[in-house]
Amino acid sequence: MTAKTTLKRALLTSAASAAALVVLLPGGAQAGGMDLIETQPYEPVVINDDFVMGLLPEGEQNYVVSTPGSFDADIEAAKGYPGSNILPNSISAGVYGSDGEIILLEGSWRLDEGVPFIAVTPEGQDWGYGAQPVALEDEDGWGTYYFDPAAWEIAGVDSYTITASDADGQVFDEIEVSLNH
Repeated sequence: MTAKTTLKRALLTSAASAAALVVLLPGGAQAGGMDLIETQPYEPVVINDDFVMGLLPEGEQNYVVSTPGSFDADIEAAKGYPGSNILPNSISAGVYGSDGEIILLEGSWRLDEGVPFIAVTPEGQDWGYGAQPVALEDEDGWGTYYFDPAAWEIAGVDSYTITASDADGQVFDEIEVSLNH
């Protein structure tokens, strides 16, 4: 499933509150965030024409984001890496930019129970978009996420706030990312 065909939802967020209003967009989406993509180890998950993601069972929160052409080699190299090893109930973030704008946000999540809702809010907006969570089949407690701004027709943004909430809507981590830092 690509970001272009994934059901899209937007999340109203504010810095002062974890309260959220989910706006449903095409496809009969369900409230609560993007549906989890479950994948097999080393299987490419297509983000868009330029990027794929793969999760590995070796290490802690070990994954790669790669071009389709170098995916197999990057997966083989990552088998020897320790992974992100982020703290419990937290997220990590990676940023890809081009010509002064963010073209891909990605990261890993670790949550004691369930799958987080990860909202990605462009700088200057008071509402955000749901990032796509990905996890290994039959693996609990961690996974990854990605957000492709082009799939939402967002252009020219160089800063985002990434907010992770648990199933009860409680924010457990927040990261600000920018090409300028």
